[in-house]
Amino acid sequence: MALPPTAAPPPSVTPTSPRRPRLLQPFLLVNAIGIVVALGIWLYGREIALLNSLRLQLAAHLPPWLVLPLLGLVGGGLAGALVGLEPAAKGSGIVQVLQWLRGRPIPMGWQVAVVKLIASGLAIGSGIPVGPEGPSIQIGASVARETSRGLGNRHERLAVAIGSGAGLAAIFHAPLGGLAYFLEELQKRTDLRVNATAAFATFAAVFWTRLLNSPGGGPLLWRNLVPISDYPSPLADLRLIDLPLLLGLGALAGLLALPYQRCILGLRRRLAALRQPPWRLLALVGLVSGVGWALLPPEFENPAQVGLQALGGVVDPAQALLMLGLQGAGTALAVAADAPGGFLAPALVVGACLGTLVQQLALLLFHTAPNTLMFAGGGAFLGALTRTPLTAILLTFELSKDYRLVLPIGFCTLTAIAAAQRFERHTIFETIQSEQPHP
Repeated sequence: MALPPTAAPPPSVTPTSPRRPRLLQPFLLVNAIGIVVALGIWLYGREIALLNSLRLQLAAHLPPWLVLPLLGLVGGGLAGALVGLEPAAKGSGIVQVLQWLRGRPIPMGWQVAVVKLIASGLAIGSGIPVGPEGPSIQIGASVARETSRGLGNRHERLAVAIGSGAGLAAIFHAPLGGLAYFLEELQKRTDLRVNATAAFATFAAVFWTRLLNSPGGGPLLWRNLVPISDYPSPLADLRLIDLPLLLGLGALAGLLALPYQRCILGLRRRLAALRQPPWRLLALVGLVSGVGWALLPPEFENPAQVGLQALGGVVDPAQALLMLGLQGAGTALAVAADAPGGFLAPALVVGACLGTLVQQLALLLFHTAPNTLMFAGGGAFLGALTRTPLTAILLTFELSKDYRLVLPIGFCTLTAIAAAQRFERHTIFETIQSEQPHP
């Protein structure tokens, strides 16, 4: 009886096969994107710092009432002229990136990146109250697309999304915030309700676990409900008595974000109806901004330093109220005029000022207040405007560089998003996208 033929041994698989090129190409791509985006954002940051330093030096040696309005007029006019040459560089840049990712034929390349970098630096450096994060996202997306094309990679959409998150991370030095933005806003892997619900459950579990494990004598709830004696409270002392203040601040930030968003959109429609060229409109915005800075006390001359002070909680209630009104109004006007800058960083400042006011009110009424309300308010107002809970929480936490702030920021931000979502389903970015005509 003939034996069945012996099965041929399987072909040997060597580690040198197509797997290595498939792994090597993404590795080279992400490193190339990281290097190019980092270089672009570094140049952008240096430009802003140089122009802002020049502005402050001129204001120190010449009459501020003359220098600040004049620099705003010139800087805004130059920024508007550049945007007129490349309309894709107008506004924050976030809307353009989102439109490109959704298949709209929006220009995205070296020219957009260079124009955006220069125009936004001129606008911010001349005193127009917008932030650098939106331009960083568009610059990162543009250079990432060109880098991907230069390397022969066919996944341009993925490269643009990665470059956007990298740009945000680079300008804020916040890698987790950039990654969260990539997943929440650009990739849309999960919806808002899923993200917010999962985050709130996680934060609540950690909070109650900490309360149950808190040291000290006496009944558990009593230990956490008795007001603290020292002010400001240590950051580690997140207690049950602090929770109503954090949730109240979150609800207030969420409700405040609604009229703010509607004000920007309404003002934007009115300015668009004027049909003014960008150079003229932004020159007027720069002039108004310069006049506003000139009328303020000297400590307000450096907008970047004022923002850091607001987040650090070193401003008094009167300054916080003044800063909240001026930053909010100035940024609303600049965003409505499509100035080449973002409003995420200004939103953090507005929210931090709101947190300062709530803290001082709590001290007046209850003689106690947690030392976490400034950063919590900043994250809450940012989250209410963008509806990106993880991005707002992680970005604010990374700016603070203090892990103990994650829980208060999270509770406050998630409450703000829930309040905003209850009355307005669409974010400002979604509304602007829907109002722009298809090319």
